[in-house]
Amino acid sequence: MRKKLMIVLTLLCLFLIIILMDQRRDKLQDEISQLRLEILHLEKENEQLRQLAKESEAQEQLYQRMQEWLDNWEVSMAEVTAYAPLDPDAVEGMCYFGDPRVTASGERVVPGVTAAAGPDVPFGTRIYVHGHGARVVQDRGGRIGQGKIDLAVESREEAYAWGRKNVKVVYQK
Repeated sequence: MRKKLMIVLTLLCLFLIIILMDQRRDKLQDEISQLRLEILHLEKENEQLRQLAKESEAQEQLYQRMQEWLDNWEVSMAEVTAYAPLDPDAVEGMCYFGDPRVTASGERVVPGVTAAAGPDVPFGTRIYVHGHGARVVQDRGGRIGQGKIDLAVESREEAYAWGRKNVKVVYQK
């Protein structure tokens, strides 16, 4: 009888050990599942931080490009007119001085490219006239002072149609 009791007690202990081990295993599996969820959450946060870092880097690059642009260009309002030295009806003294085909810088007049500016704007300066496009300062004019631009166009009609406008002009420094 004692032997049977010992066997029963041993089996009972083994059974309790198995139950405790199963509970422990279940608890460990729950902890592992929880850790996996935390790892996924951390990976998402890490990816978001990487994305923010990329955006921050892109913003920094944009800021640097803007600063470079501001270092090289200046924006201001200017009184802009047009002149047509190559028009057959061009009037010397009003539309040109000397040879109508040659600018004060010695370059050829190219309607749509050539611009005249006051002596404060060096020859070769690239400009952008809002509503009219890119030009290069290659000429001077007797009535063109600071803050004024005169654009070379094909005809006097085009020059008259342009008239006298106050527009934004972007100057290369």
